[in-house]
Amino acid sequence: MVISQGINFFHGSFDEAISKAKAENKLLFLDCYTSWCGPCKMLQNNVFPQENIGAFYNQNFICYKVDCEKGEGPSICSRYSVNTYPTTHFIDGNTGKSVYKTMGYQVAETLIEKGKIAMGGNSNLLREYQTKYQNGDKSAENLLGLVIELAKNGQTYDAYLKEYLATQSAENISGQKNASLIFQLTSSINSPAIGFFQELKKYYIETFGMESYQKKVEQIASLSVREATQKSDKSMFQSTLTFLKNNDLNRSEEVVLKESMQFYKGTNDMLAFDKVATKYLKSYKKNDSKLFAEVASLYVEKVSNPTLLAKAFNWAIASIKIEDKYYNNIVVAQLLNLQGKKSEAFDVATHALELGKKEKANYWPAQELLNKIQIEWGKEKSKTP
Repeated sequence: MVISQGINFFHGSFDEAISKAKAENKLLFLDCYTSWCGPCKMLQNNVFPQENIGAFYNQNFICYKVDCEKGEGPSICSRYSVNTYPTTHFIDGNTGKSVYKTMGYQVAETLIEKGKIAMGGNSNLLREYQTKYQNGDKSAENLLGLVIELAKNGQTYDAYLKEYLATQSAENISGQKNASLIFQLTSSINSPAIGFFQELKKYYIETFGMESYQKKVEQIASLSVREATQKSDKSMFQSTLTFLKNNDLNRSEEVVLKESMQFYKGTNDMLAFDKVATKYLKSYKKNDSKLFAEVASLYVEKVSNPTLLAKAFNWAIASIKIEDKYYNNIVVAQLLNLQGKKSEAFDVATHALELGKKEKANYWPAQELLNKIQIEWGKEKSKTP
């Protein structure tokens, strides 16, 4: 009998993998990765193929891996709140719930220990690390454990990460363990690790590849813009743009424009939004029908300026020229109505309603607009002598 080396991953759908785990009374080991993630590639190329980890995982788990950006991946990774790569979950086949998870690159011995912990249920490691810290244990080992467990549980860890990094020498910071930790846990330009992340740029590019590094930069920028938007913090937003421009992205301008749209949209600065959206659509998204319609629909909600409404109308028409669908026709109808062109709006809304029924879309906005126009016409008729 030939025993294959490394982890044997199940091939099939996620639901089939869960069913198999349930049938065999095992946990499902779920590896969540992306094609550009450097630490993910290290796991897949250096750790999963090892004989010792294969022997342990193949015996004790049903193993399944998913690209978080393809196929079933986005919905699965959303279901298990995956926003850092790699993340691995140990899932109960009976309930579909995660009983334990790990984040970041793990050597084989560590991943085997994590598997043993998962099989024993929740080990309350976070509580243990917190208790030790409260009792005065601020050793590097305890701080590191506390940071990792807080991150795994979706809790704030920056203050403890700062303390941990302060215990490390410059030589240790650039070692594989700390470099991978910094790559994984740097989530904002305000992170205490951001300076080290920048210093390790050459290492990350050499180890993980340029694509992985650039994707991570974009991820940091996106999360930073989200935070800046929530706080209406223009200074943080501008610092994020500077961070993007200083990191040699292949598509720096495109990402800057995209993130600027998010900030201005979230802070309701539609004049600034209009400038960046115009350039973004013209330069990078000429054939993106859905984005043209999505941007135009924002003007329906937030804009009264006739010039801007006319521009949004042209975008919505451009969307229809690419594909004639409910989602863009309803936007055109709404914009026509805002411009006072009720008869034209009624005709387009009628067409949108027909498309919505065929596409089995939520066509109520089209019906609502038709009802509104008819009521207004009725009122105008009643005023006529």
